[in-house]
Amino acid sequence: MIGQTLSKQLKRGKLRRIGKPLYEGLIASQLWWLRWNERKLPAFDAPLVDEKLTAIIKTFERPETVARLLKSLRRFYPNMRVIVVDDSAKPIERAGVQNIHLPYDSGVSAGRQKALEAVQTPYVLLLDDDFIFYALTRLEEALERIEKEEKIDIMGGEVINLPSFRSADYRHARLHRTDTGSLMPPGSRMGGLPVYDKVPNFYIARTQRLKLVGWDARIKRLDHADFFTRAKGVLLTVYNKEFKILHAQTPHNTTYMRKRHEVEQDRMVLRMKYYADVSGSAQSFNKRQKIKR
Repeated sequence: MIGQTLSKQLKRGKLRRIGKPLYEGLIASQLWWLRWNERKLPAFDAPLVDEKLTAIIKTFERPETVARLLKSLRRFYPNMRVIVVDDSAKPIERAGVQNIHLPYDSGVSAGRQKALEAVQTPYVLLLDDDFIFYALTRLEEALERIEKEEKIDIMGGEVINLPSFRSADYRHARLHRTDTGSLMPPGSRMGGLPVYDKVPNFYIARTQRLKLVGWDARIKRLDHADFFTRAKGVLLTVYNKEFKILHAQTPHNTTYMRKRHEVEQDRMVLRMKYYADVSGSAQSFNKRQKIKR
């Protein structure tokens, strides 16, 4: 609770003026502590990951953040296939990955769709560029589990937010309005894992099944609920709490944050897709939309 309160104060509260160095220092100290505790762990043996899994990362105006992610990924999976889609003003050519450069601010949906089209392995790992791998990001175990259960299309994991070490509860995460039913009732179990309608943007999926849904390139930022609304009734999604990754946001990156909050065009598209027959003002729609990112 203390960590969560401090995090909010550093981002938006009374400590905002000195927030950037304090926030980044706190994150850095937490990562150092985690790495220190990981030093005695045995090396990962991940032939299945190297053979069958590709990570896709969409990045925008956060070169240091995606570099941090790639460095953490390579500590555990040095040979894993990685695709990075960059639509920054000056995209960077990164060594050791497949680079895809898109026009400036093409958006997260267009970037993820482009990356998905380039995947040649049977499974894909979806990552945000501000994630960080650590000892509990055990891809091999998660991949083995989804391989054993052919009915599972998406296996989501827990995203642990720094510096609070808290994670969101997706058991009742909202989707857009739809009459489509779930393939299995949310809360039921498949392969010992609970079925969810929506999981964080951290998951392993079957590549060909994921292509049945894909991303709507018209939506630049608010893609999350749109994707899982369209996936409902098409893909079976489960949640694996033992499959984890760290998340360190960049609230002081003004260029990124300014673009991150340009969502009016997205809301217009979403209103036409899901709420065109609903009476009410755009303001009431926008209030509902805040929890459907």
